[in-house]
Amino acid sequence: MNFYQLSFGFFSLKIYGILLSLAFIAGAWNYYKRLQKRTILVDFFLHHFWKWVLGAIIVGRIFAILLEPGIIEKNGIYFFLTFWDGGINFYGSLIGCLLTARWDLKKHGYTFSQWIDIAIPSILLGILITDIAAFLTGATYGKETTLPWGIQYQTFGVDILNPVHPISLYAFFIHLWLLYWTKGHEKTYERFPEKLAIRTGILFFMADFFLQFLYGDKTYLLYEMLRIEQIIDLVIIIFLVWRGRRKKVL
Repeated sequence: MNFYQLSFGFFSLKIYGILLSLAFIAGAWNYYKRLQKRTILVDFFLHHFWKWVLGAIIVGRIFAILLEPGIIEKNGIYFFLTFWDGGINFYGSLIGCLLTARWDLKKHGYTFSQWIDIAIPSILLGILITDIAAFLTGATYGKETTLPWGIQYQTFGVDILNPVHPISLYAFFIHLWLLYWTKGHEKTYERFPEKLAIRTGILFFMADFFLQFLYGDKTYLLYEMLRIEQIIDLVIIIFLVWRGRRKKVL
């Protein structure tokens, strides 16, 4: 499988980056349509969304650099601006967008709880597209396997030549189930602000924590056991549990 980039003479575009942008646009558009149905102030969303996007870009880039520190040594003082090297981390972008939105909404006297609950299905839609992008391009890949459904990549960035776990497909089906679960509980949790977001977030990051044991791409390990992504998962889960108890929705 070699579905890494599109080349135009001296120029090339990474397909993963293109699909990642598509995932963000699809999620944002779906969120906009959902806001219209709930009669929440759509005008506020339209006039302030650019700030949320900027927050997503900045924090997403910071996450990408933290997960691949070699970018700093390679690009010198311009490391933050060399977006073609390391790109923008999707989950960092998501966190950056949510934090910026929370700050912006609070600043203008709106509660974050209702807005985030409505956003959950839209976020999961974007994540599903990201899973497909990762599977097609090998942006993330699993450890070697002899199982019959193992896949073999022949593309840049994948260091393992033998069949590997289709980790992105595993994630896709988990996230698809999570979207189904979320849609089924949306009305039930409507009277409890943030309950849907917190419970969905805990399930999502718990699934990612265990999936990380099957990932084969390079990363930094803590005590030769836990990947740095798993540490981030644990921190977020602890925060969500604390938040849930404080909001009395757990």
